[in-house]
Amino acid sequence: MACHNKEEKLVKHQEKVTNSVEPWPNLPQQLLNFIGRQHPDLMQNISFRGVTKSWRAAPKQCSNNSQLPWLELCDKNYYQSKTQQEHTVNISFQPGEYSWYPKRRYNPWTRFHGCSHGLIVAGGNDPAEYCLLIPTAIPFNSYWTIPPWDATIPFKFATLSEYPSNNCKSWSVMVLTGCSYPLFVVYHTGNPFKWMKQTSSLVDPNCSKRQLMILTNAIGLEGRFYAISLQGTLAVTEESESMFQVTKLSKSRAVPSVFSKHFTEYLLESNGEILLIFLISEQSTRKVDRVEVFKLQMDDLSWIKLDNLGNRTLFAGTNCCMSVNASQLGCRSNCIYFNEYATNTWMFYEMGSATILPCFDVYGSQTKSPVWEEPIVENNFL
Repeated sequence: MACHNKEEKLVKHQEKVTNSVEPWPNLPQQLLNFIGRQHPDLMQNISFRGVTKSWRAAPKQCSNNSQLPWLELCDKNYYQSKTQQEHTVNISFQPGEYSWYPKRRYNPWTRFHGCSHGLIVAGGNDPAEYCLLIPTAIPFNSYWTIPPWDATIPFKFATLSEYPSNNCKSWSVMVLTGCSYPLFVVYHTGNPFKWMKQTSSLVDPNCSKRQLMILTNAIGLEGRFYAISLQGTLAVTEESESMFQVTKLSKSRAVPSVFSKHFTEYLLESNGEILLIFLISEQSTRKVDRVEVFKLQMDDLSWIKLDNLGNRTLFAGTNCCMSVNASQLGCRSNCIYFNEYATNTWMFYEMGSATILPCFDVYGSQTKSPVWEEPIVENNFL
């Protein structure tokens, strides 16, 4: 009887481990297969994971109308997870033109901490060992080496400053720690093989409690890093005298235009622009009621709300996002396809009509895995 109970516990444990492995990237499989065959360069458009934030109303003794509510990370958020989320690549990547180091021993890279400019920032069983995986036809066949990590520092999220091509010999990796000390850590290929800590004591200007800044999301573009704080402040970070420093802070907040119970933000690059997608839950945390897209104005670091995406289509999965040219892929333009986290079903938001509609399969049923109709003639839709 005791032996039988042990077997049952072992089976339950194995099922728990299997269920905890999250497929990556969480985008329609047929879409990814089509991109992999026809447009492998679009894999560089995939960015890693959004950040879920929730509003917290100001207490009654601080009910000054001039004060905005402050934000907090939700319990479900990746940054507050007590366990390391394991992932599995569920697409066949195409070989890329990268410089690479052959794999000398087996290392199960199963924890993904970012995808940027075509490379995946991954960790293995050793908490000090991370790498930049190079997507190939055989997963995890080759990778860039990065310096050993100090396991006492949280490794929450990572992004690259730019695409490490043959013409770009100097690039950087930024790691967000999810805390204020250190604010972030950077490895720059032009410097010695080590991480540089940024021990900033910046107070978040948009925090009504005057707390130190905590960065929760970031993207690299043309050698700079654009990071968003917990309170929606945008911080520009760039190299100065062999050190990476915050050089600019936005005056306006990167938050939805409406009050909500919580929202998920996605930061991505699209046609040389930085976009911010908000999936907003106004009534229930299990349902997305509104979708908003903002574009960053580089001159004054302000955000303008977009009413039209033109010929672009945006995708927001549970763990990634991407922008594509609608005509190139033969899909519906000027809309955002997103995965509703609570129900794990795909929906799409039409920018023109400002409506949210479900995705369907070939039988006309709402589905968790929508069918991607590969284009045969122009103007084919999903």
